[in-house]
Amino acid sequence: MKITLLGSLGNINRLVIPRLIADGHEVTVVTSRQERTTAITALGATPAVGTMTDLAFLTTQFTGRDVVYLMISGTSPDLFASAQQQAAIFQAAIRASHVQKVVNLSSIGAQDARSGSLYAYHFIEDALTNLSDVDVAFVRPTGFYNNLYANLASVHSDHAIYANIPATVQRKYVDPADIADVVYALVSQTPAGKTIRYVVSDTFTGTEMIAAFSTALGFNVRLVEISDQQYADALRQNGIPESIIGPFVKSSQLQRQPSEMYADLTQHPVHDGHVKLADFAQKFARAFNDGDHAPQAHTIATK
Repeated sequence: MKITLLGSLGNINRLVIPRLIADGHEVTVVTSRQERTTAITALGATPAVGTMTDLAFLTTQFTGRDVVYLMISGTSPDLFASAQQQAAIFQAAIRASHVQKVVNLSSIGAQDARSGSLYAYHFIEDALTNLSDVDVAFVRPTGFYNNLYANLASVHSDHAIYANIPATVQRKYVDPADIADVVYALVSQTPAGKTIRYVVSDTFTGTEMIAAFSTALGFNVRLVEISDQQYADALRQNGIPESIIGPFVKSSQLQRQPSEMYADLTQHPVHDGHVKLADFAQKFARAFNDGDHAPQAHTIATK
């Protein structure tokens, strides 16, 4: 098959590309960075340098392809307007190129207006759902393990993780490797119609997470509960645009209600990944000992 992947050599693509190439597929990888082209070529894929906001460029890269993989990245100061704009571009490029199969990396909470920043994904899902005669597989990961690397600084300085979600609340997390397994399978064989597949690696409370981190690090880590206002202030101090702080806080408020946060997950197929909390705790410890050289985080929204 001829396949185009958005996402350059990110956490998921770097795992998916070699598998698709090994299967004999012709893979084009869209990247906005010229310096990534050598690495993409080394994997056996064809780089295409451009941006996902360029409709003409995307249309060219989608034309003649059997399946395309879509994702969005970055944190715009106007999160929802940016998602709406990208949704329209994706929809137009798919229509113009006549692609028949699409795999879209979405998110937990995409269907729920209460999910704050995560609700930005519904604009993409709605635009793709409205495409007639196009098979679209939506991949909805839960919270990214990689976002927990944001706590490395406070673990270094205070041996603490600060959160506005109580330690007793259960949360679901996922590793890029487990997402990559699902993306690879769906790109290889996209189901008919519009389908949703959730991806979960493990479920645990804050208390369980702290215990795993403490064991991996060799010292006790504390979980310190903070208020929503303190969380907002911390986001502000870290340079998060004011327009996004409110949606981020709203997202965390829904996460305090797991029965609501994960209600839709129980209505669809779920891929149960293999990277468990203890596995990620070892990765966190390595990043801590390497001086914060952690893999890139998921940057659309905090989950």
